[in-house]
Amino acid sequence: MTKMEISDKPRKGLMFQAFLLVFVISKAQLGVGVLGFQRVIFKSAGHDAWISVIVAGLAAHLSVWLMIRTLAHYDSADLFGIHYALFGKWIGRMLSLLFMTYFAFYVLTISRTYIETVQSWIFPDFPTWLLMLLLITLIAYGLTGGIRVIIGMCLFGFVCWIMTTLFFYAAIKHAQWSFLLPIMEASPSQLLQGASKMPLTLAGFEVIFFLYPFIRDQQNANRYAQIGVLLSNLFYLLLMVISIVYYSQNQMPKTIWATFSFLKIIRFPFLERFEYIAIPIWMLILVCNLMLFTWVILRGMKRVFQQNQKRTLAVFCIILFACSFLFQKHGQIYKMNSILNSVSTYVIFLYPPLLFLLVKTVHAFKKRTVQR
Repeated sequence: MTKMEISDKPRKGLMFQAFLLVFVISKAQLGVGVLGFQRVIFKSAGHDAWISVIVAGLAAHLSVWLMIRTLAHYDSADLFGIHYALFGKWIGRMLSLLFMTYFAFYVLTISRTYIETVQSWIFPDFPTWLLMLLLITLIAYGLTGGIRVIIGMCLFGFVCWIMTTLFFYAAIKHAQWSFLLPIMEASPSQLLQGASKMPLTLAGFEVIFFLYPFIRDQQNANRYAQIGVLLSNLFYLLLMVISIVYYSQNQMPKTIWATFSFLKIIRFPFLERFEYIAIPIWMLILVCNLMLFTWVILRGMKRVFQQNQKRTLAVFCIILFACSFLFQKHGQIYKMNSILNSVSTYVIFLYPPLLFLLVKTVHAFKKRTVQR
């Protein structure tokens, strides 16, 4: 096995401008958590749940800043290269493998949760394996085009997402704004407990750890990544506020798919159930995330273990398809989301500051050694 390079120098044809991070980062954060994140946060913070969303969003901004500051200490390196530089061959590979496993579980959870949404809202008897096969086909087809095709798909998904936000106006017309009062009734501990339910919903921006070498103007990466995170945070804040003023305090804890439930009140002369259109559109939005996270896995296997990406993709697709038979019940899927939320807390909020401090310490020590 050849020695791994710390720096990652992609071909110029594969690189993209930093402004595209606005679309990629915001799109990566919009996953299945959008469909029903309101309920779990409301259970902790009540009608002050919107404050918990703001707290978690501010933590995401700080985390992105730490990630990019960490990457800036190296010459066009990704997280795989940083692991190798800091921890050496064996520990570095083990940490990188853990991150690849995290993204693999992320892909599985997103896929299976979306399938349950389709089965709950549209086709109760639709075979799980058939819809999983459709998602896998779309993932594999998109990945054959490389990272630039995935970036283009994220731009397309971003446009679809903006279009879907227009339909929330129907829920605003029925809002009871007094449901937001009194403000700050929840205690600080309750607000933090509500914010602790947000990592799964906010996760996705950690892909900057792996996209950074592909950015042409890396000096602008932080600015555009922060804008992307801001757009996602504002969207989640909007959804939470609309949910609080639309549902009563008794309804909210019982509404599993709070976002899609808004769509029930939309009626057209030619279409009575608008969710029949919205859920397939949301599949196009989620496929972008599935492609992006799978690309991270393929890139990691190539960088860390020098494995052929096409072979890795084939193996991963087979494993993903096989796992669709293992998780069939709602309780199992809920458990998957709970586990992923806990793991995401460490990945996006705890690991970046620890890694940043370690990188700063190592570089300060090396600088002092050179000066002597």
